[in-house]
Amino acid sequence: MFEACARHGSYTRAAAELGLSPAAVSQRMRNLHAELGTALFHRSGPRVALTDAGQRLAGRVREAMALLAAAVAECADPRILRVSATPTFASRWLAPRLTSFTEPHGLAVAIDPAIDLRAPGSFDIAIRSGFGDWQGYSATKLFPLDRTPLYNPRSYRDQQIEAPRDLLECQLIESDDWPSWFEAAGVPFSGHRQGTGVRYPTQDLAGTAAIEGGGVALLSPRLFQSSILAGQLVQPFDVILSGPEAYWLLIEEREARRSVLAFRDWLATACAANRIE
Repeated sequence: MFEACARHGSYTRAAAELGLSPAAVSQRMRNLHAELGTALFHRSGPRVALTDAGQRLAGRVREAMALLAAAVAECADPRILRVSATPTFASRWLAPRLTSFTEPHGLAVAIDPAIDLRAPGSFDIAIRSGFGDWQGYSATKLFPLDRTPLYNPRSYRDQQIEAPRDLLECQLIESDDWPSWFEAAGVPFSGHRQGTGVRYPTQDLAGTAAIEGGGVALLSPRLFQSSILAGQLVQPFDVILSGPEAYWLLIEEREARRSVLAFRDWLATACAANRIE
């Protein structure tokens, strides 16, 4: 429990990972402070930060859990790779291509769709979005996060959306990136727009809403390429927001299993071949 709190910097996020209530996690950390006679965390707004003592303990706990993870891995079926990936990447990019890895390598892949990074030892490979700074992991950059307006072509006539400014009259699916996209397109954005009133936590859900005619969504043309080719979505403009965050593949720093390294090399090569100009 302490390791999860230290890794997330949040009792709430640690509780979600562990399947407990935030109150239970907070109480256990207070008990741990009392047992040790020293503070391990101090609050910084809604988050918690490690004290000097907490940082020392966290380092030792990570080392101990890494040893446990290695012991478990030695007993696990080497023919099954545990891949934890963000939901949109898992469904829109990874799932359609996995057989090109599993068949020639004779391996099976168990996918865990998740946003938060799981506890060490609970996965072999993780795919997350961010800046590549995950402590204790070797990170391989796959491709930048990109976003551009996509919508169901049956929702709007061609003459309704001829220039980027025409999108201001459309129903835009909520996203914090709309102001940046309109700025990149050279369109003044006042912040007053007709929204759907619904904010989706993943691009996958926003994309599903757009396909069903729920409005215009800012989505990755790379991840939704199959929907564009199938005519379910249309990309009206070439303006694409790219980065600064990216998708990264994470493995333990000391990882040496050939199956894990083979998956890393396969995925990096496949992503490089699927460039969006």
